[in-house]
Amino acid sequence: MYRRKGNRRKGTWYLFLPGTFFSLLSRREGGDKVKRSSWFAVFFVVPSLVGVGPVPCSALIQNTGQARQEGGQPAVGATAAAENPLSISLPGKDWEVQVHATGFTLDSDQAAPGGKRRVLESDLSRGLALSVMLEQVDHQPDLDECRQYQRDRIKAFTGKFALQDVKYWDDGRMAFVQYFIPEYQGRPVKQRNLFACFSREDVFIDVHLSKTLFEPKDEVLLSGIMATIYVADRKDSGGAAPSETSMQLFREGTELYNRRKLEEAIVPYQKALDIEKKDRKLQQNFWRVLVDNLGMAYGITGDLKRARETFDYGVSQDKTYPMFYYNLACTYAEMNDMDTAMADLKTAFQYKDNVIKGESMPDPRTDDSFQRFMSNKKFRELVDSLTAPTQ
Repeated sequence: MYRRKGNRRKGTWYLFLPGTFFSLLSRREGGDKVKRSSWFAVFFVVPSLVGVGPVPCSALIQNTGQARQEGGQPAVGATAAAENPLSISLPGKDWEVQVHATGFTLDSDQAAPGGKRRVLESDLSRGLALSVMLEQVDHQPDLDECRQYQRDRIKAFTGKFALQDVKYWDDGRMAFVQYFIPEYQGRPVKQRNLFACFSREDVFIDVHLSKTLFEPKDEVLLSGIMATIYVADRKDSGGAAPSETSMQLFREGTELYNRRKLEEAIVPYQKALDIEKKDRKLQQNFWRVLVDNLGMAYGITGDLKRARETFDYGVSQDKTYPMFYYNLACTYAEMNDMDTAMADLKTAFQYKDNVIKGESMPDPRTDDSFQRFMSNKKFRELVDSLTAPTQ
């Protein structure tokens, strides 16, 4: 087990609440599910913060290579893939869970009898804490068990913490829950907690990400980190190296994209999309980000024709995702086609409630791609109406 010596640095307080961690589900005879004894840790990190916000498509004309970034942080789906990601596995397994997020430092790596392991990392500069737990059980878990586990988790916390904004959802593979803790023992912590539960073979996988001094704009940062959770073949498993998958190519492209090497990012992104066109494997949000980032990379590097073709393909496969339409509008604006840009903006805001969780619609009035049209009365009236507060 590794743990940083001392829990205070540069005015930051770092509080561990003793308790237990493992509390996944096992089975009684007859198939009834019961809770196991648990081994759990809650902690708060209060640092200086860097925030993120909605990301416009203005880079299409600025060609600055900012690549959907604001405030120095990547937007959802564009989270930088660390050269050494958080990785965790169990003995006898030829796979490992990885989380590709930069800036984290290892705090502990704990194992317990019965096939249990947890890795804990933190990024004090941003108030982030990340843990991944594996627990081997005597059956192959399913998504329903994870859904129930998330609800049992909230029941266990009720009364111990003043939980706010509790929400449950799943994406067909992972079951999620989030909540907000405004204070602890009279001290304001403003901590957002986000959990993901899923399984591989006979192993439960539980990921916990928290952010102190949370603000709504930080949803993008948290969602972006959670979007990098991936199960990969272990490099030391002794097997032959597998051929590149769309997920591996997606991660490679994302790393290059966030390093602003956009022309280089196009190559793995396009390969990943070509694979996905033949055999769709990526989760929906990963697939959306793949298409979106590839189209943006083409647009930022000046290939508006390929940008349009990419977003058009996205629309043909996912007709209610608003950012494809928004970025099509940006592309047509760069082509000086105001009428088509207006039509796509209307459709984008028609589906604005379908953004990826943690994202929000950009404001076209402040997006550089549309500044050439802002003196046009018809265009101005449209964007004013699209961004007007809902009555």
